Amino acid sequence: MQGKEIALGAAHAAVKAALELGAKQAEARFESTSDYLTRFANSVIHQNVGEHDASLVLRTVLGKRVSTVGSGDLSPEGINKLAQQGHNIARVLEEDPDFTSLPEPQPVKALQGLYFAETADCTPETRAEMVGTLISEAHALSPKVREVSGAFNLSSFELGIANSLGIEAYSKATLASFNTTVISRDAGVEGFGTAEDASRDIRDLKPALVGKEAGERAVGSLHARSIDVGEYPVIFEPYAVAGALGYLSSGFSAQSYQDGTSWMNDLIGQKVFSDEFTIWDDGRDQAGLPFPFDFEGIPKRKLVLIEGGVPKSIVYDSYTAHKDGEKSTGHAGERGGGAANGFLKLGNSTKEEMIADTKNGVLVTNFWYVRVVHAKRMVVTGMTRDGTWLIQDGEVKYPVRNFRFTDSLLKTFANIDLVGREGKRIPRGKYGGVLVPALKTKTFLFTGQTQY
Repeated sequence: MQGKEIALGAAHAAVKAALELGAKQAEARFESTSDYLTRFANSVIHQNVGEHDASLVLRTVLGKRVSTVGSGDLSPEGINKLAQQGHNIARVLEEDPDFTSLPEPQPVKALQGLYFAETADCTPETRAEMVGTLISEAHALSPKVREVSGAFNLSSFELGIANSLGIEAYSKATLASFNTTVISRDAGVEGFGTAEDASRDIRDLKPALVGKEAGERAVGSLHARSIDVGEYPVIFEPYAVAGALGYLSSGFSAQSYQDGTSWMNDLIGQKVFSDEFTIWDDGRDQAGLPFPFDFEGIPKRKLVLIEGGVPKSIVYDSYTAHKDGEKSTGHAGERGGGAANGFLKLGNSTKEEMIADTKNGVLVTNFWYVRVVHAKRMVVTGMTRDGTWLIQDGEVKYPVRNFRFTDSLLKTFANIDLVGREGKRIPRGKYGGVLVPALKTKTFLFTGQTQY
């Protein structure tokens, strides 16, 4: 970690250098990261690496010409060279008629609970012990558990932003996360299970529970059978819900709304989803993975996106906000704007209650290889993975082979039946993530089935 003085000092130096070369406005973003990765496969650790990186990204504004350049050379000479490079590129760019200005400063309140020394200073030996606990717990479930694989990631990072209009923002944070896949084998067939855990504080992680969760799914998914494709009531585990929301959230972007490619176009203020479907974005909520400001130094705040099934808001960075005569909502990302700290309102049901409420349905753990078929109707196609089961008469009967699905997420979330009362925290990069429960929906379309 470089510290606030060095981070903001480098950012201000880059801004000053750009202005001295004739820039109308300038913005600099300093980022420093220390990443550690313990990777395991075949139930043994096979990789333990660390990486340290620091960089500076500079936006130079010449009228309506805007360039963005970056460098890892933070010496005075390197910063001056970066400013010259940005200036030279901006001079030859075409004007952007939609560009108005970099953002004006807004006060950023300090936010606690972001950085934990226990996470940043965790040793390789401690990481190995935690991985060993996860692996041992998975194998202790059954002799049918054969292989445990996955990754244990630790990051400590800092972000400092300054611009020529007076913005100055700095914060540091940590992130610890587990993800694992367990493979079981019996009589020549395999089963698969997954689990994740994440927190800014490593002391919150529970590797034994992660190993047990993934192991139970792996053993429980052995000897999967084929069933008919078609529409079923479906219970989605939080992993699948998070995946679906990742695609739905693309429509919250002001860029896609202004382009006319968002499913939100013509639907804001209308009843689209179930009454139980409420989503908001809040980078200050400690229940998630908070960070106090966006990549332009604008403070994050709670913004309700969908309330009681009614789409309410889109998210802006400064560029898209100026196009609509609005202010940034604090959602500038590394590459354009987007929702980064999503929450889905919790309900009152347990997964057991959802299962008991289902006469003939399917339990889905996770999605993979998902692609958008039609953005405006939010039609997606993909496959289930890591455990899929048939539910009959309120009981999980047996595992089923993975499905191919093609359906509209607008329809899926319009038909929510029950919402889980416990949320799962799932990271999306270092700066944010989602907190989502399990969901039961009345209908979801499966269009094909695999042989595994």
